[in-house]
Amino acid sequence: MNLHATHPREPEPAPASRWPKPLRRGPMETLATVLIAAGVLMLLQPFSLTLYGYSFVTTLIGVVMFTFVTKFPE
Repeated sequence: MNLHATHPREPEPAPASRWPKPLRRGPMETLATVLIAAGVLMLLQPFSLTLYGYSFVTTLIGVVMFTFVTKFPE
């Protein structure tokens, strides 16, 4: 019988990421989401034909960016 309490080893902290903070997943996902929302708003506004013309491209850039950004480290 072992009278000494055994403590499990504490997990080692995760290594610091080398990615700059603005290029990590959180801020980039936010930017991609803002681009998607801006594209949809540009599509739905009735004032400017130019904004309407760029709405699909803006939404598409946001969606593609969001797809790639989800692979970035936290």
